[in-house]
Amino acid sequence: MKTILFMVIVVSFFLLTSCSVYMAAKKKGVSIEEISQCKTKSCLHSKGATLIDSKRNEDGILIETYKVRKPTGSTARAVMHGVLDVATLGVWEVVGTPIEGVKGKEEYISIRVYFESDDETIKNVELVR
Repeated sequence: MKTILFMVIVVSFFLLTSCSVYMAAKKKGVSIEEISQCKTKSCLHSKGATLIDSKRNEDGILIETYKVRKPTGSTARAVMHGVLDVATLGVWEVVGTPIEGVKGKEEYISIRVYFESDDETIKNVELVR
């Protein structure tokens, strides 16, 4: 009976640990540098950009404002969580998982995109403050 109980505890330990490691390593979002490399409107959409506003300036140039999710996830943070999990025999998960839950909230940046006369090719991308 003690052997079965011990095995259940050991298996539970391995199944329940490393949530904070996974949460820290999960990468979502896109950086402004990645967005700046886009040359077409479809590239913006493939990176997860959501259209907020679209208008034309006095010269007839299409200007669109997009919302883009800020990048999250960190390999260094995931390694730190893994080391702390091993060092504390899994007790770190009690603290680490809520920390990653707070850090993992979705934050967005706004970008303004200027297009060429064909309304598809990107001329310039700037961060909206």
